[in-house]
Amino acid sequence: MDLRFDEKVAVETGASRGVGRMLAGQFAQRGAKVAFCARREEPLRSLESEIRGSGHDAMAVVADVSRHEDCGRLIESAAQRWGRIDILVNNAGISGAQKPIRDLALQEFDEAMKANLYSVYSCIHFASKYMIGQKSGAIVNISSGIGKMPVALRTAYGTSKMAIVGLTRVVAVELGPHKVRCNVISPGWIQGERGEEVVANMARARNIPPERAREILISGPFKEAVTGQDICDMVLFLCSDRGRHVTGQDINVNSGSIMF
Repeated sequence: MDLRFDEKVAVETGASRGVGRMLAGQFAQRGAKVAFCARREEPLRSLESEIRGSGHDAMAVVADVSRHEDCGRLIESAAQRWGRIDILVNNAGISGAQKPIRDLALQEFDEAMKANLYSVYSCIHFASKYMIGQKSGAIVNISSGIGKMPVALRTAYGTSKMAIVGLTRVVAVELGPHKVRCNVISPGWIQGERGEEVVANMARARNIPPERAREILISGPFKEAVTGQDICDMVLFLCSDRGRHVTGQDINVNSGSIMF
């Protein structure tokens, strides 16, 4: 699928590794000017250098998206540099504590909500004024299948991801008259460094072998893990003109592990 984003400005959170890093490069390769953030400076600067070295425009912003003011700084930095915000991908998130709710501290619950949910609200809050002014924009939020099919010991994570779906639909209705679209992707277990951390955490929390944890996570009829490219392909489609009539949708990319 030949999707182009020439002269578009894309902003993305959680770009230090995995899907986020891959997606920033692919937006740039397709002509977008890309601003991205994460908490760790070294991988961000490496990505910025890599994208600029290939002849594209990029800006790295060290930011903690659980902080409202950091989200504002990310959006405003991109808008000041390029004059507009066309695309926003809310990809950042944390797995959070995996433990029984009776043992889950309020601080642990709050930490997941701030990183996974409040960050989405904050970035949309700041970006929406530019999109409304332009009468155009595309927002994609990354949720999780666990936000649709609850899993024991994942109270904070599951709650935050379920809430993202509701937030997405409200935003789609509110911003739709301004020709701004908002969708959410609910991935299955994604191969890669972060995916292996999820496996390890799940195995430890349930006292089961990692192999068994991986089997549980890859439960769809295909019995195949999702790849980072699978997620990138869907994001790129939803942000492109080919997805211009898609809004308010919760899209599964999970090899069929959840079908609703």
